[in-house]
Amino acid sequence: MSKQSYRRQYYLKKTGIALAVAATVASVQAQEAPADASMSTVVVTGFRASLNSAMNVKKNSDGIVDVIKAEDIAKFPDANLAESLQRVPGVSLARGDGGEGKQISVRGLSAGFTRVRINGIEAVSATGASDINGSTNRSRAFDFSVFASELFNSLEVRKTSQADIEEGSLGATVDLRAARPFDFKGETITLGAQQTYNTLAHRSAPRVTALYSNRWETGIGRVGFLISGAYSKRDATEEGYEAVELLSADADGGFCSPAGQVPQSPATQATKGVTPTACGFNLPRTSTTAAYNDVFGRRDNYGGTSANPVAGSGAFHPRIPRYRRSIAKYERAGVTGAFQWRPKAGTELNLDLLGGDFKNDRYDNYISAISFGRSLAAANGKPQTSILESSFNNNGSWEYGKFNGVDVRSEGLIDVNNTEFRQHVFSGTHQVSDTVKVDFMSGISRSTLDSPMRATVQLDSPNANDFSFDFRNNRNVPALNFGVDVANPANFTWGPVDADGTVHGQFVGRKLLTGNRLKTNAVNASWEVNDNLTLRTGLSARENTWNNFEVSSGAPNGLPNPAGFQMSSVTRIISDFGRGLEGSGYPSQWVAVDLDKFRNVWDIECHCDAVSGSQYQTLNQTNRRVREKINALYLSADFNYDIGPVALRGNAGVRAAETKTNAAALVNAGGALTEIGFDTKYRDYLPALNLTAQLPRDVFLRFSAGKTLSRPEYVDLAPSAAVNTQAQTVNIGNPNLAPIRAKTYDLQAEWYYDKNAMVSLGVFHKDIDTYIQSVGERVPYNTLGLPDALLTGGGCSITGGTPACPTLPGSIVTVRRGVNTPGGPLTGFEFNLQTPFSFLPGIWSNFGLLANYTHVRSTISYITRTATATLPQLSMEANLVGMSPDAGNLTLYYEDPKFSARVSAAHRSKYLFNVLGDVNGHDYTFVDASTNLDFSMSYNITPQLRVSLEGSNLTDEPLRYGRDSQRNDTLLYAHSGRTFALGMSYKF
Repeated sequence: MSKQSYRRQYYLKKTGIALAVAATVASVQAQEAPADASMSTVVVTGFRASLNSAMNVKKNSDGIVDVIKAEDIAKFPDANLAESLQRVPGVSLARGDGGEGKQISVRGLSAGFTRVRINGIEAVSATGASDINGSTNRSRAFDFSVFASELFNSLEVRKTSQADIEEGSLGATVDLRAARPFDFKGETITLGAQQTYNTLAHRSAPRVTALYSNRWETGIGRVGFLISGAYSKRDATEEGYEAVELLSADADGGFCSPAGQVPQSPATQATKGVTPTACGFNLPRTSTTAAYNDVFGRRDNYGGTSANPVAGSGAFHPRIPRYRRSIAKYERAGVTGAFQWRPKAGTELNLDLLGGDFKNDRYDNYISAISFGRSLAAANGKPQTSILESSFNNNGSWEYGKFNGVDVRSEGLIDVNNTEFRQHVFSGTHQVSDTVKVDFMSGISRSTLDSPMRATVQLDSPNANDFSFDFRNNRNVPALNFGVDVANPANFTWGPVDADGTVHGQFVGRKLLTGNRLKTNAVNASWEVNDNLTLRTGLSARENTWNNFEVSSGAPNGLPNPAGFQMSSVTRIISDFGRGLEGSGYPSQWVAVDLDKFRNVWDIECHCDAVSGSQYQTLNQTNRRVREKINALYLSADFNYDIGPVALRGNAGVRAAETKTNAAALVNAGGALTEIGFDTKYRDYLPALNLTAQLPRDVFLRFSAGKTLSRPEYVDLAPSAAVNTQAQTVNIGNPNLAPIRAKTYDLQAEWYYDKNAMVSLGVFHKDIDTYIQSVGERVPYNTLGLPDALLTGGGCSITGGTPACPTLPGSIVTVRRGVNTPGGPLTGFEFNLQTPFSFLPGIWSNFGLLANYTHVRSTISYITRTATATLPQLSMEANLVGMSPDAGNLTLYYEDPKFSARVSAAHRSKYLFNVLGDVNGHDYTFVDASTNLDFSMSYNITPQLRVSLEGSNLTDEPLRYGRDSQRNDTLLYAHSGRTFALGMSYKF
């Protein structure tokens, strides 16, 4: 039975915040508008008008669709589109580094289950991030932080399947539309500027937008041209605490036992200075018997997987307890272009262009205790550390510990990430006759993440005494006493490893290039048989290519120091740490490496023979590719009939899709890079039905049913292995994975009870036939069939030399690989309310309310240990990973002809990040519930000129990852401050 317990909270959430800095008119051209409506244009001005326009689209759709329209030209009132989308019922936001919205989940299904189409074709964006926040996005999930929201004027979230909509989504299909010139009546020019300020970063940054659109009547028909652009900078600072991992006391050889303790730990070893009275050179056995027995008297059978739990297996400590300050510099630029030509009524050609560049340079600094994650053989770690004091709370969490012989580390990291997105789409429609119409589309989306440098330098202060971690006054951020003055450069060292294995610093480097290219060609035809029936058919050919290349450098053996070297010449001071963190006991400053100064002494980024260890380890590179070819055909029928007072409309059809996949990788085979590849093929037939009954009094009843699929992640398909020798983990790809398939059902009632007002209630169910999960098990590395060369990065030794590699061929490692497992049901309901207070007198009629709430339940069977010759398979049932059982939005707004204001709250409940199954002593990793509060206001000085003020994350909501539902240990806690923006926009 699961230890996880969820409190169901009823929160109403809304994220349509603030105003952004552009202004004007936004409208969306109804897709495939009839020829006789070619001259009409829907103009959207103001927040109420945008709500009404979006409501009309929802009302006239056949499936379950939610829409957001920009309230003005080139203006969504959010930093990026993810933050705009979180106001849609059932959509929850996942925030990345610096607190900005990054990805979305829909109805409990994480970002990988949601397909994003831009201007009609699928798109994927790759970005970089810190390791604890998911690291590089190598998945199918779309990262919305690439684009400024001002580049688009319509967001549509389709939650049900339809035969003429491309398959691949289990959660939703999100359509983003950029503006076109025929959306506007004539020449349109808008300009906007904004200055943002973050309270933790203490920096301001600009954001500007511009749009020009025009159209002309010519001798060859109507011609239109539009160009828009958006540019912004942002400085973000995050501060907090990380455990990196939670390990049992017995891991990595355990702690130093008291003198006279039987058995003695570690065993006597002259080369390490280990004797019955010492755990190393100048490291006497100072563990107190009471504290040591308190720790090692705790045992855990790891969910029944251990028949004889070892001493200390039930005491869990942070692997690398550390404070972090991250400073990120973001630069985002985007441009759209559109050309339209309508030579005659019923015929139109469109060319849509989109480009985006997103630069993310991150500077991380940590001050940490590194010993707790080191073995004796690898780096004289935990077995040389004595336990002086200990305390555990009632949940079994190790809340306080004091230690001698702890290695302290100052670590600095610079991560440079450049994302480039390019797209072009050529499309057209032609009315062949009064009843026959054809359309086509051809386009390519390409996203590339170039990360030319990720440099990490670590400075060590070995064997400090009186180190302590203390969670007793704050369960989120412990007070860490490092036992030495961490603000004194003289207390840190850099240099080669000592003969006994004492480490004095090391460096690590990485270069990464990953990207996606998605090509789509499609042609469709429709035949209006009569006023009640239209038949549709179409063909599409898609080719998706994913590439990932990574190569590392570095050495665990610090480089020799030049004559007269002093640590102060290559370091700087991190100061004023802990602003805004709860509790106390944090060092306000510590020594940090200055990479520019450091490289003047040791140019570790030259990747040359002149600097030992800087060379790229090309034989151990990650180099993999997945190519998909997807051919699809659909047949469907649109119908509408009046049955008494009920108007019944909808569509029914089937989509047939064939997927051919080639997954390949370069592997190190005997010192030579050799390509291996695998081919798979599968076919799916996906029926879909959407019914809408329009009842009297403007009540709509909708029902949808269908089969759908979500293809495996590229990184899970690639036949390669990723080995983390420090964490002793191995991830292996599985090119034979089958897609996740599901049957889906939706029932929704909507009542448009007044002008611009609507209330709806819906239920949904997804029967997930099969699921893909990463299954972990602990096995010796040398049983995996992988080369030992993957362990020797950085020049370490696996044969007894110095320094020894952290992971040896016989080491027990945690292996994770994707497998198809039984799925499970997902059921939920949605409530949505949109109501202007027009029924109130006077000024109160200018107010209005938006509210929605979604509750989801799921039961997925997770394999927590695969069967072996001697052990049975273990599994447990839990919620879907990434699913918040409760999510909601609430927005209260006011708008009159000159002044507009909104305050919004967005809530999502606690959700699972990983299902671990107690195999290593933890059942889950989870993300705590969060509620984000934002506001915006604007004033029209003239009909053309507007000023605005916005505020986001007003409560400085933190991000917290917890480990194990019973102990609730903190894995990560970080906050990023509040952001305010003052802007002005002008429309010509």
